Amino acid sequence: MRYQASGKNSEEFLQRLKREVIGHPALTHPFLERFGEGDADAEGIRTFAIQYYRHVRVSRLYLAALISNCRYDEKLQLALAEVLFDEYGHLDPEETHPALYRRFLEALGIGEEEWEEPPTLPEIEMYITTHYALSGHPDFRLGLGALGPASEWPVPPIYAKLSDGLRKAAGLPDRELEIFTSHVTMDVTHARIMMDAIAPYAGDEEGQRKVHD
Repeated sequence: MRYQASGKNSEEFLQRLKREVIGHPALTHPFLERFGEGDADAEGIRTFAIQYYRHVRVSRLYLAALISNCRYDEKLQLALAEVLFDEYGHLDPEETHPALYRRFLEALGIGEEEWEEPPTLPEIEMYITTHYALSGHPDFRLGLGALGPASEWPVPPIYAKLSDGLRKAAGLPDRELEIFTSHVTMDVTHARIMMDAIAPYAGDEEGQRKVHD
C-alpha cells in the first residue's frame, strides 16, 4: 500500500500503521485459515517446516545487521539488543529460537540431513534477501519498519493459527510447538520495545514514510 502522509505525530502514526498491518490480507490468507483449522497433510506440513526454518535460522542476523547500522544511537542499539537477547534464548544454546524450531522439526521426524537437503524455494530466498537488504540499508529507518511493525505485530495472530493447526493436524504437544506459542506473547513485548525505539524517528513526514515503506 502506498504511504500517504497524515500530518500526525509519531504515536498517532504508529497506531495508524498498526491498524494497517493487522488488517493486511496476509493475516487472513486462505492458506493460513485452512492451516489453522488443521487442513494440512503430512507432506505439506513437512514442506512448510523445512522451508520456514531457512528464515528462522537467520532472522536474528537481520537484527544484528540493523544494530550495526545504528551507529550513533546507543538507546536504539540497546532496544534492539533486548529483542536479540530473547532471540538467542538469553544465551542458553538449548533455548535459542533456531534450537526451539529444531525441536519442532525433530518432533515431526525431520532430521538434520533432511532439513538441510531440499533447495530453498525462490519465494523464501526472496523473503530472506529482502530482509537482509532492508536491515542492512544505510537508512536504518527502513530496517526499523521491516523488523518492527512489519514483523512484530503480525506474528502473534499468525503463530496462534499455526499452533492451532499443528496441534490438530500433527498432534504435537505444546513443548514441541514452543517456537510458535512463545511468540504469541513474546512478540507483544517485542512490538512495544520496537515501537518505543521507532517513535523518535517517526515524528515527521520523511521519517514516517521511511518506516512505512
